[in-house]
Amino acid sequence: MKIASVEAIPVAASFKKTFRFGTTDRSTSPNVVVILRTDDGVVGYGEACPVPAFTSETQTSILELIETRVAPVLIGKNPENRGQLLQDVSKVLKFAPFTIAAVDTALLDLLGRALGVPVSTLLGGSYRDRTEVHGSVGWDEDPGKVVATAVEQATTYRSLKTYAGRGDVDEDLDKLQAVRDAVGPDIILFVDINGMWTPSDLIRALPRVREIGLSMLEQPLPRQASGFVQQLVGELRVDICADESVRTVEDAATVVRDRAATVINLGHSKLGGPSAAIHAGQIALGGGVDVMVGSVLEMGIATAMGLHLAAALPRLSYPSYLMGPLKYGQQLTDEQVEVVDSHIAIPQGPGLGVTVDEQHLRSLDARTL
Repeated sequence: MKIASVEAIPVAASFKKTFRFGTTDRSTSPNVVVILRTDDGVVGYGEACPVPAFTSETQTSILELIETRVAPVLIGKNPENRGQLLQDVSKVLKFAPFTIAAVDTALLDLLGRALGVPVSTLLGGSYRDRTEVHGSVGWDEDPGKVVATAVEQATTYRSLKTYAGRGDVDEDLDKLQAVRDAVGPDIILFVDINGMWTPSDLIRALPRVREIGLSMLEQPLPRQASGFVQQLVGELRVDICADESVRTVEDAATVVRDRAATVINLGHSKLGGPSAAIHAGQIALGGGVDVMVGSVLEMGIATAMGLHLAAALPRLSYPSYLMGPLKYGQQLTDEQVEVVDSHIAIPQGPGLGVTVDEQHLRSLDARTL
C-alpha cells in the first residue's frame, strides 16, 4: 500500500453566531481538509483549523505547505510507517502544528480504514465509548447575554466553560457571579482567561473565585508568568489548567517538572497532531498532572479525532471541549455531533468513523465561492 495522492481543500465555513474569547471574535473559520489516497483506493481525511490566536498558519499557507512540502514527502510512501512519515513531514515544515495535525489525522484515518479498526485502537485502545463534554459561554460586554447563554446551555451540559480577561477583572467576576446565581450550585463552572490576567489580577480575583465556586482557572496568566503560577498552585484550592503554555510535548514535560499547573489541556490541533497529544497526555498523567481534551472549535473531521483522543486517555479530569460542529452553519461529515446526557459518543467505525461526502465538501471549496 502506497500513498498515491495528497490533496488540500480550503473550506468556506462560518459560525451560526460570532464566538468571542480572549482578544478574538470568530464569525468565520479558515479550515482546510487534507485528503490522502492510496494506490489501492483507501482514503484518509484530516482537518486543519488555523486560529490566529494560536498560530501564524493561514488557510493559504496550509494549502501551499501541503502541496509543495508535504505531498513530495508522502507520495509513494507506505502509510503504515506513520511515525517515520510524521518525522519527515516535521523536518520540512519546521513548526506548523495545525498543518501537521491535519496530516497526522489523515494518516490515522487512512490506516484505520485500511485495517478496519477505529483510530482510538491505533492510539493504544479505548477506555470509554463516550466522553462527557462541556458547554462554552462566550464573552460579551452585556452580562444579560452571558447569563442567557449559560442558562440555555445548562439544559444540555453539566459543566460550562466561561471566559474572562477581556474586560475589567471585577466586571468579569460580576458576570461569573451572575452566571452562578442563574444556573445554580450544581452546574460545574470554570473560566478560561487565555493568559490575559496579570499576577495582581489573579491575586485580587482569588477570593471571589472561591465565592463564585469556580472549579478551575484555565491559563490565568501569560506563558512567561508560569513561575508565578507555580508558586501559587499548592495554595489555590482551585485547579490551574495550562493551555496556551503547552504548545509542544516538551512544554507538557516542563509543566509537569515545574508543577506549574494541576491540569493540562490537550488540544491535538495546537499540539501538532494526535500523536503529539497522546504523548503529552502520557507524560502528564505519568507525572501526576491531570488532563482534559480541548479543541479550537474545529469542524467534524478534527472533532472526531478529538473524540478518539479522549477515548484513548486512561483518565480525564474535566469534560472535553468537543462540540465545535454544533456552532457551524456548514458540516463536513454526514454524522452529526449529538450531546446526550452531557456526553458525546465516540465514533465506532473504522478510522475516524465518520463519512465525508466529497461532492458536498467540494461545494464548500473557498476557491470556487
